[in-house]
Amino acid sequence: MEKRNVVFVCIGTPRIAGDSLGPIVGDMLREKGVKAYVYGTRRRPITALNLHGYRKMLKTYHSRDLIIAIDATMGNLEDVGKLKVAEGGLRPAGAFRKNSGKLGDIGIMAIVGEREGDMLLQLKTADPAFISKLADDVVNLVSSVEY
Repeated sequence: MEKRNVVFVCIGTPRIAGDSLGPIVGDMLREKGVKAYVYGTRRRPITALNLHGYRKMLKTYHSRDLIIAIDATMGNLEDVGKLKVAEGGLRPAGAFRKNSGKLGDIGIMAIVGEREGDMLLQLKTADPAFISKLADDVVNLVSSVEY
């Protein structure tokens, strides 16, 4: 079955600096006018509280579409500031070992901090300029691909 449309699912909350990457990317993609569906913005974020509803909506309305999930994550110190692209989507809240199941056909993860110590504190105290730069990197990456 051929995929038809591109759907970006940008995960995170604007209330926590390090986790705001997804909603920032969602806003930037909409401002750029990408020819794709974009879910998850600062005004309407996709978080652990409403993820289940979005999963149902995606299954109902976008079952044949290419879903690209975007989220911030924690990683090794040497990888902080890098992007990882994974076939088969990503696990939202994976840094906190939540067993939420994979989301998307492709996952784009921006590594915003080290998977050590108090990860929530790292997310709360992340530099907003650093997160904005990573969001730019994500938007530049997805804008360079034709779909």
